[in-house]
Amino acid sequence: MQQFSSNKQREKVYIAIVIVGLIASLMLFAGLSSAVLVRKMDKFWVNINLPFAFKISTILILISSIFIYYSVKKARISDKKSTVYLLVLSLVFSLAFGIFQFKGWSKYYNQGNAIKSFITFVYGQYGQSYIVYNGNAPIEYDGENYIFNGEIMQNSSINELKTFLRQICGYGSNFQGSNLKLSNYDNPYSIFDVKKNTKLELSNTGLTMNNFPLSEGQKDELFKFSFGVCNDQPFFMLKGKYGKDFSIALNGEDLIYNKKKLYFPAKELSYNERMAISQKVYQSGNEYFVKNGQVYLEDKVLSDFEGYFQLKPGINIHINNDFWERTKEELNANQYAEFYQTSNVSSSFVWVLTFIHFLHLIMSISGIMVVSFRANKGYYNSENISGLKAIEVFWHFVGLLWLYLYVFLEYIN
Repeated sequence: MQQFSSNKQREKVYIAIVIVGLIASLMLFAGLSSAVLVRKMDKFWVNINLPFAFKISTILILISSIFIYYSVKKARISDKKSTVYLLVLSLVFSLAFGIFQFKGWSKYYNQGNAIKSFITFVYGQYGQSYIVYNGNAPIEYDGENYIFNGEIMQNSSINELKTFLRQICGYGSNFQGSNLKLSNYDNPYSIFDVKKNTKLELSNTGLTMNNFPLSEGQKDELFKFSFGVCNDQPFFMLKGKYGKDFSIALNGEDLIYNKKKLYFPAKELSYNERMAISQKVYQSGNEYFVKNGQVYLEDKVLSDFEGYFQLKPGINIHINNDFWERTKEELNANQYAEFYQTSNVSSSFVWVLTFIHFLHLIMSISGIMVVSFRANKGYYNSENISGLKAIEVFWHFVGLLWLYLYVFLEYIN
């Protein structure tokens, strides 16, 4: 067993071991952070506004770090009572930090940010396979509101719709099988199969289509459809209001969402973007040449040119004298196809970072509990604070790691 010639030597060894572990953790976080930044600038990315509970937890861990810092100072002068008192306060605030972390990540998950999920409902999206009829009129969903007879449905009516569909999906998150014997079917709500252009009927054995029972695949699709409505996720897998609670970016650029459609926002071109364009433009029977930030007609520079041209599929450029802009453009068919099949990669990265963060949190809180117990037994004094000092360094690191993670997640979102 390793013997130390002095408590000072023991303290240095303990701190060195902790620092080696911290460096390894930093390298891991740096690698994952780099991967996140690279992936964010490539293809689709989901930006999420972090829950308010994280702000509270940040304050709590800073307070806890202050208490443990002063506990070490008191231990150095063999003030047992103050050391224990400060450690207990640090422990209380660290536990409170853990509680608010749990609340924050729970809300994050409940917003639809699973470890692995799609951005939208690939199967079960409202209007994709099924819609609900109220009497003889359909209830439509425009991507933001439910519409019935040309008017936006109020919350009371939406809750009635949810109550009807809750008979199908229940309160679980997975289809467990059902005979789909619905009460009050057709009074007033019924379900219409969009693809088959057929209304589902209710028999003694449950819902049927053209007098045939639904297949397990159809039942599963119907479950997801009902689940989406009942959990306020009829289009996106994410809950909340677009632009406020979350947004979608493509190649690092935030997209505009309006009624199930996504658009690149209009923006003025920078000098470098203008200089990079080199293209022929045909307009009003003339052939213009756009290059080096200028518009040419028969080798003459035009200062009063106004017109539109397609730079590439999905990107149109508008020039009006010296004002150049990319117009607001909807995603093209290929981009939509990719969007509907894209998983929520940002959520996956966040959960990996969070898992590592929670491992550090569990170890550090356990360490604070141990040193609090030992301090109460009089273990630490001016001659021996090595273990307490090691836990202090580790807890400060966890605090800094959380601050980095919080700022980083806010930045990338």
